[in-house]
Amino acid sequence: MASPARADRPLAVRVVDRLFQTVCATSILAITVVMCWDVTSRYLLSKPLPWSQEVIQVLMAVLFFAGLPLATLRREHIVVDILSERLTGTAARVAGTVSGLVLGAYLLVLGWYSTGFAAKLMGYGDSTPWLGLPWHPVAWGAAIAFAAAAVASLAWILAGLRRVAR
Repeated sequence: MASPARADRPLAVRVVDRLFQTVCATSILAITVVMCWDVTSRYLLSKPLPWSQEVIQVLMAVLFFAGLPLATLRREHIVVDILSERLTGTAARVAGTVSGLVLGAYLLVLGWYSTGFAAKLMGYGDSTPWLGLPWHPVAWGAAIAFAAAAVASLAWILAGLRRVAR
């Protein structure tokens, strides 16, 4: 099911969409710059950046966790529609609502576990080896991303229930 036209969505949804989109785009740009600089300095100057892998790892995590709520909000997750393509009408809407409930519950559980993991990382003081970048902000970001994706999933469920009720 495709998301409604962006102009039809509430302002808060458009702002959140733009925020996560900006974080994703900035992460991709930063990954590209660091990777290009590392390759250039490695092969042209024989001086690779020793910290590039760490920065890219952190940026990839940021990209993934910023992209999760974005994909959920836009309903652009990868789907296997073996069953749903055969359903029509009310059965299709009910199946969509049930799958949204399962997704929302799963995301809430992942968000809950991410908060515990982030707290442990913060307690341990775990960080990257070269630059000493702490990992706990990434884990807290993951918890926020899971919660945001769960809210997006639940919003789609409520919209679906309103359509079923009509």
